[in-house]
Amino acid sequence: MSFTSSVSCVAPQHVYAGVILNKTDKQVLCTIHYSAGSNHQYEETISVKLDSGGRAYIPERDYQPTPEATFTCRKILTRLDIQTEEQSFSLEQPFDGVTCPVTEWRFDVHNDHIASVNPNAPIKILESIESS
Repeated sequence: MSFTSSVSCVAPQHVYAGVILNKTDKQVLCTIHYSAGSNHQYEETISVKLDSGGRAYIPERDYQPTPEATFTCRKILTRLDIQTEEQSFSLEQPFDGVTCPVTEWRFDVHNDHIASVNPNAPIKILESIESS
């Protein structure tokens, strides 16, 4: 009698750094939330104002898990909050399209949502056929 088992490992869908693009016609306040460690003891937030059409780099953040550690670990981007004069909205992890840990990811801020965009995805080019 033989037994077979299958074990599958899934890569974590972590975003460590990236860029935010403001695709709206107004200024927005973006708050970036990071977390790491058991019980999220290494939480951190940073905020940035983006003018219409502006962009901001989301920096990678790290932490030292113990004072004795001779290495650092990366914090994970867990949420983006957008606030305008009229409204606020958020996007939380797991982010659409993220299939493995990444240090380059793009977030596009629209009037009522934040789009998670793979900056390395192939771009479809539409060709027009001209009639003679």
